[in-house]
Amino acid sequence: MTESDDVKTKSSPSKPIAELSELYKIFKQGQNEVMALKNINLKIYPGELVVIMGPSGSGKTTLLHVIAGITRPSAGNVTVNDLKVEKLKDEGIQDLLQNHIGMIFQFFNLIPTLTATGNVEMPMIVSKMPKIQRKERVQYLLKEVGMIERANHRPFALSGGEKQRIAIAQAFANNPELILADEPTGNVDSISAEKIMQYFKKALVDNPEKAMIIVTHDIVFRKIADRTLILRDGEIIKEYGRFSQDELDTQKNAKISDQIGEITHKHEQTQALINGKHDHLFFEDIIQCPKCGSKEILKAYDKEAGALFTHNQQIITRMSIACLKCSEITYHYAGIYNIKKDLHQPHD
Repeated sequence: MTESDDVKTKSSPSKPIAELSELYKIFKQGQNEVMALKNINLKIYPGELVVIMGPSGSGKTTLLHVIAGITRPSAGNVTVNDLKVEKLKDEGIQDLLQNHIGMIFQFFNLIPTLTATGNVEMPMIVSKMPKIQRKERVQYLLKEVGMIERANHRPFALSGGEKQRIAIAQAFANNPELILADEPTGNVDSISAEKIMQYFKKALVDNPEKAMIIVTHDIVFRKIADRTLILRDGEIIKEYGRFSQDELDTQKNAKISDQIGEITHKHEQTQALINGKHDHLFFEDIIQCPKCGSKEILKAYDKEAGALFTHNQQIITRMSIACLKCSEITYHYAGIYNIKKDLHQPHD
């Protein structure tokens, strides 16, 4: 998202924009220690769009925050554009976030009293960009994300998708080398999500000297990813390359809002499941995709009270399985609690 006469080749294509080496992050919770990141080794090269997926609590957001310098690592090294992030002081972190890293958040982080123009311009004001240059760049960025007609609207007058497009323009304001996006489609509708995905894709085509890391639960982002990393318990356990055309066709329109937590279904899908036969395997016992047999799956079950019922002294609820190999999403019922077993347990 840079005008042709404003492109700055800040990173050599022969070396990574970001490099993480033997990275660990440990949080203390009272007397306990939680290993949020464990021995992360990763290189991000110019032109790459890297997607990071994994269950809630796997360390995805922590990883982004460590790269951005918002959270300090417990051990290891983080380098962004030759800057040793873990060694930077407050002024250095501020410079990193103003000029080298653009952040996109799930909840937009827009200033409510400023218009769309004002929000996009704010990072340029902070970095002391000349006024004429600021005005030109704001206009360019708003056009790029299709928001020029909404330039004078404040956030309260914008939809979720429009707010996120403003946040994307804001992240590109100072022409950073690295864009970090945390659940960028988590609070927008499916049409807006598709537009946002295409903006990201176009941004890297237009700016091959940049790189982007997207943390998401949305499996559809694999369509545009150069690499997809699966994070679990703070570790990178799997890496996938680009999708083949067959995989793209199979995955078309497949989307799950949160593969590990609460899920929702359309009324027709729910009714069909209720009226059908239930195999009632327990949630933890389901370990592979029912379509292709792969064990690389992400599971979710519905925790809403209205979705739970009992059958043969089991508590049953709806669940979904998202396969990272064949990209199919299937819906089932599964047991989450055995009442009979609990009744036979000894009590004090």
